[in-house]
Amino acid sequence: MGDAVRFDKLEQIGKVKRVTTVFIPGKTNGQVWYITFKAKADAGNLNVNEKKLLLVGHFEDPDLILWWNENSASATTSDKVDTLFLEAHGSTGITQAQAVYGMADVQLNLGDDYDVFVERFVDVYIQANPNRKRNDKISSFINVLYPELREELEIEQIYTDWDQLKRRVGYLYAKQQKKARARIAGVQQRDERDELAELRKRLNQ
Repeated sequence: MGDAVRFDKLEQIGKVKRVTTVFIPGKTNGQVWYITFKAKADAGNLNVNEKKLLLVGHFEDPDLILWWNENSASATTSDKVDTLFLEAHGSTGITQAQAVYGMADVQLNLGDDYDVFVERFVDVYIQANPNRKRNDKISSFINVLYPELREELEIEQIYTDWDQLKRRVGYLYAKQQKKARARIAGVQQRDERDELAELRKRLNQ
């Protein structure tokens, strides 16, 4: 393909398709791969939308494409595209074995940001299981939920679709967070009433 591919319009990118190899999560060294991609993309004088279109053309993994679709809108400049990819997939030292051990540290807690948790889970899971199929991560995902959430989920049905599971867990998680906040508020109100009663008692002595 040469050292650089120069194009300015989106339809031309569709013809070029790729300027380097396909990026494979868990197998390809993300940092090294992106250096090659970025050099050729920069040589093409692309705007941010053209660069994003070219980048996603190098993805074939369904989970990687899903991750991109869910996160790429936040990358509004060329530098932000670089940062988005490298922060998620630019690790140079992690091995599959390290990622497997790293799965033990991926746990959802009641106070966590659910979307951030899902993104981290998918990233670590892809690195630990490079040859998995799309729905293979369902059981692993359920296992990293905290007990109350896992129990509520398991009494409903057996999930075989990743997207359906992710949405349902997000709904149940938000509901449990709301209940937890309500309980905290109730405890605080009781504490305040007890404190007020104690002050009144002291004033009346």
